[in-house]
Formats: sequence, structure tokens, C-alpha cells
Amino acid sequence: MNSHAEVRIGSLIAAAGLIWAAKIVTDNFTGIDAFSFARLPRGPLELCAIGILIWLHAQWRRSVRLH
Repeated sequence: MNSHAEVRIGSLIAAAGLIWAAKIVTDNFTGIDAFSFARLPRGPLELCAIGILIWLHAQWRRSVRLH
């Protein structure tokens, strides 16, 4: 897989995690609550973190030339 495809996949996975987190936070929205992000279930933020790690790996692959 080339680094361009890896960048795309990482970005899409991170975006999916953010969308999932926003959906969970806005379900049954009653107002601004300081602890609404603290009560997220395990899943959306981990998915976003995996996407960011894949994206970072692709950026590293682009910047390094291995011999």
C-alpha cells in the first residue's frame, strides 16, 4: 500500500471516530454539560486515535527514504 492510500484510510478512520463521538454526545441532548465528553463509552475515541496513528505512520513514510 502506498503512503497516499494510507493517509486516506487513516483520515477516514479518524473522521468516523469523531462522527461516532458526536452522535453519542448529541443523543438526548438537553444542554451544555461540561462532563458530556467525559462520559463517552469506549470506542469512538479509540477509533479516532487508531486513525490518527495510521495517518501519522503514513506521514512518516512519506518523509523518510529507506535504503
